[in-house]
Amino acid sequence: MTEYDLRQNVERNAELEVAEKQRSIKAANQNSAIARIVNIVYFLFGILELLLALRVVLHAVGANPDNGFANFIYAITWPFVALFSNLFTNPALSSTAVLELTTVVSMIVWAIVAWLVGRAMWLALSRPR
Repeated sequence: MTEYDLRQNVERNAELEVAEKQRSIKAANQNSAIARIVNIVYFLFGILELLLALRVVLHAVGANPDNGFANFIYAITWPFVALFSNLFTNPALSSTAVLELTTVVSMIVWAIVAWLVGRAMWLALSRPR
């Protein structure tokens, strides 16, 4: 090999190294953006889980459904619980208190949905480094 060929090899390797670093930086930037979006999805589902847990507590302590706060929590969480509302009978704890097992089931299901959505987004949109 001549000195010219060696110099060209070194230059080509340097160019490839720079291109690989640039590709790695682009992939890291895209993955960072995807991670942020996935974290936002998890945050939103976390808020839903918190509201559902609050619903369980309000029902368990027998909160007055005519109260504005309790009514708001029941109304905002109803669409997420409705799918499971007649899955089985919720046991009564007293004349006004109910243990909403259907809401607990919905919390589990929505947590699984959140994880699946986050993983699907990550798998579909992220780039290998």
